[in-house]
Amino acid sequence: MSDWQVRSIFHFILPCTNVEASMAFYARFGFEVIKDNREVKWPAYVGENFNMMSGAQGRAVQLILPQDDDLQTRIDLIEWVAPVWQNENAGRPPEKNIPRVMALLTKNIRGAYEDLMRQGLKPTQPLRDPDPVIGVQGVVCFEDPDGHIVELIEYFGDQLGSKTDDLPKL
Repeated sequence: MSDWQVRSIFHFILPCTNVEASMAFYARFGFEVIKDNREVKWPAYVGENFNMMSGAQGRAVQLILPQDDDLQTRIDLIEWVAPVWQNENAGRPPEKNIPRVMALLTKNIRGAYEDLMRQGLKPTQPLRDPDPVIGVQGVVCFEDPDGHIVELIEYFGDQLGSKTDDLPKL
């Protein structure tokens, strides 16, 4: 038996074309900056570790949801400046778009929806009505400045994840 283990997902990187615009978007969902690395010059090996060019550089901020514990998943928003990130979905028609989706388990989905609408965010579709078959109280998605999708989802009771066992198979 091995003497190591993964403790949690610590952070994931979300590329963006304008880190300030993305920070403002994610703040609407309650995310706060825990680390500001917009002015850091990264060692050459950072890019090498990511299978990028040696010396890759990005303007980055790390975000958290403040009400969660210390091991919560963090988001690193990175505006790559060397090389400049090219969003492969930019300009694609919807039938060819492959979104990056971040699902946020939400309490009071209707309240979240109404508040975000008041703030001027536009959902990709209206808030979905409850679906007791799969156990979803409600779900709604919003597109960030670079086309990444933030999905807010609330399940019935203590359920985590959609009930899919009885859905048709492909």
